[in-house]
Amino acid sequence: MHASERRKVVLFLGGNIGNMEVEESYKFCTELHNNLKKGDLLITGFDFKKNPHTILKAYNDPKGITASFNLNLLARINRELGADFDIANFQHYQTYNPVSGACQSYLFSLKEQTVSIGEHRFIFNENEFIYMEISQKYSQKDIDRLASESGFRIISQIPDSKNWFVDSVWQVV
Repeated sequence: MHASERRKVVLFLGGNIGNMEVEESYKFCTELHNNLKKGDLLITGFDFKKNPHTILKAYNDPKGITASFNLNLLARINRELGADFDIANFQHYQTYNPVSGACQSYLFSLKEQTVSIGEHRFIFNENEFIYMEISQKYSQKDIDRLASESGFRIISQIPDSKNWFVDSVWQVV
């Protein structure tokens, strides 16, 4: 298949890049750059680093939305892979490191238990955790460095009204 010579615009919506570890985001952006030509554009979004209490409040929300989201993965494994997770035996835990910007979600086993997924058995010790996800936060300096080191230059940025999130337009150099 032959790629068009016309200028490309890649749209990587939302905070998708935030669901990658920092090293993965560098690898992803570099690989993307290697598949584009000079002048092509990337539009992507970043969640800014902000007060740790603000971030943790969003993930440890009173309605338990993030906890439900993560626990739902166990329910899906039960439903779709024939597992027998007892969801009541797991508890959501959130952490945020304001230095690295890593906001990480875990599920902790509340007791020693054995879970079956098909023919496979997994033993969870009490307080053993399952790493569920990362929601990486960035400073403007982090975004500048990521763009530059992966072969792009920032040509425009559109922050939200609180300056908590930014859509960033990058061009291949």
